[in-house]
Amino acid sequence: MTVKIGVIGLGMIGRDHLKRFHTVISGAQISAVCDIHHAAADAVAKEYGATAFYDAEEMIYSDVVDAVFICSIGPAHQAQILAAFKAGKPVFCEKPLTPTAEESQAIINAEVKAGKRLLQLGFMRRFDPGYQALKQAIAAGELGDIMLIHCAHRNPSVPESYTLEMAINDSATHEIDIIRYLLNENISTVRVDIPRKKTRRALPHLQDPLMVIFETESGVRIDDELFVNCHYGYDIRCEVIGENAIAALTEQALINTRSVHGNAQHITQSCMERFATAYDREVQHFVDNVAAGRDMSGPSSWDGYVVALVCDAGLASLKDGETHAVVIPEQPALYR
Repeated sequence: MTVKIGVIGLGMIGRDHLKRFHTVISGAQISAVCDIHHAAADAVAKEYGATAFYDAEEMIYSDVVDAVFICSIGPAHQAQILAAFKAGKPVFCEKPLTPTAEESQAIINAEVKAGKRLLQLGFMRRFDPGYQALKQAIAAGELGDIMLIHCAHRNPSVPESYTLEMAINDSATHEIDIIRYLLNENISTVRVDIPRKKTRRALPHLQDPLMVIFETESGVRIDDELFVNCHYGYDIRCEVIGENAIAALTEQALINTRSVHGNAQHITQSCMERFATAYDREVQHFVDNVAAGRDMSGPSSWDGYVVALVCDAGLASLKDGETHAVVIPEQPALYR
């Protein structure tokens, strides 16, 4: 079976996925594309031999689409996901699930009512070989009891449209999910620290860098440096401190160059470059499940909901600088 994919949202990540479907992914083809910008939809549809749509729900209910791939902006996700559920079509949705936990709750309710998992969420780091190796080392007990985790999320730059709140909802959201993935436990408290100093490269409306402090249910303390105008590259760090040993992500470079100028490695410049393998693997995972008629697996709507709860607490701390508790309701049986 060749799965007919309809892509909503033709921005940076949407176009990156289109290239992935065309060059890497097996068992699927792009049958439809949708964007509110008509010219963009028409141009991309022509390039990929797909049908152009300008209304997401029209595309979702179309017979030319077997599965829905959502790459639109966060505020549009809830309506598009619920429409796909109503149409009985499996969904891949880029993060965030929704901008707030309240919006995510409606998705949880609809999926539980359907009685099966219909959505895979785009937390691609779970498919990254480095993070998977970290998880294996933790699970095997090689590090002993986990005490601390040091994280860093660095971008070379961000556009003027990037807001302080997006540092939590769009950047830290990946660390929030990966903490839960690595440790198999939830985050219980969040505090956002705003340093007195900021980089001169940050726009006037933006404080950069930020520090976010998490604590899990068992007491593991995590610090997350968010530096989105670091200039030199897209640099993701994760160091897990155990009682017996320490494990960290490597530089991920394929080669090391030694010359008269010294010892050098290439530093990636974007998430698409750094996590190319993870993106490939998560999309193939989705396609394989759809083609086989299986329920969705991998990062779930529940994971997106819990991350949204943590983000809501982080946004509250961003305003008052206090530590905020994260209250997570009982997990529905569907997601256990």
